[in-house]
Amino acid sequence: MADFTFPALPQLPAKTLPKQNPLMAKATVVDLSSHGRAAPSPPAKSSFAQLAGQVDAVPPSAAAAAGQAGAQGSMPPPEPRRRKKVLYEKGYSQVDWVRLTAKNPDLAGLNGQPRRRNITMEEVAQHASEADAWTVLRGRVYNITPYLRFHPGGVPMLLKVAGRDGTALFNKYHAWVNSDFLLEKCLVGFLQQQAQQPQQGQQQEQQQQPAGR
Repeated sequence: MADFTFPALPQLPAKTLPKQNPLMAKATVVDLSSHGRAAPSPPAKSSFAQLAGQVDAVPPSAAAAAGQAGAQGSMPPPEPRRRKKVLYEKGYSQVDWVRLTAKNPDLAGLNGQPRRRNITMEEVAQHASEADAWTVLRGRVYNITPYLRFHPGGVPMLLKVAGRDGTALFNKYHAWVNSDFLLEKCLVGFLQQQAQQPQQGQQQEQQQQPAGR
């Protein structure tokens, strides 16, 4: 072992470094490894005093408008106006009315007489009480006296059209109701139609005709 020696290593030729690129001579090298990376700065926290200052900076008019808009948005929409319902009296429902009309064919009070024609509004106006009530619906004259207590809206509401033409009020609240069927046994007759005035051409022709013809 005393005579053992390490063999001599061959000598490698010396390598020359490449010439530095003149464009990279002034380049700056930045270490992007985890050791050399700078820790990000935490976001700045707003203090309570700063927030209070921002609130104070809001104009009073803008704050009032925002409060009013919030109040309006939180309020529920108004409920639709509903008509007051009237409770039926015992024995005066619509089913009872149908039964009554089936048993009594002369609720109009005609006493066997045929239905009348050419009833004037002056005559209708004479029947405007709870004991004697007539009304007009679409040119038909009805004796609504026996139907007053059967009316779903109550007697006072139906008396508003007693002695009058109730077509407009009827169409407003009961446009889908078949009044011809509902009040068939109460039909007195038909309203007098107003005489139509002759046309202007017919008037001129009559004026041009000789008096002796």
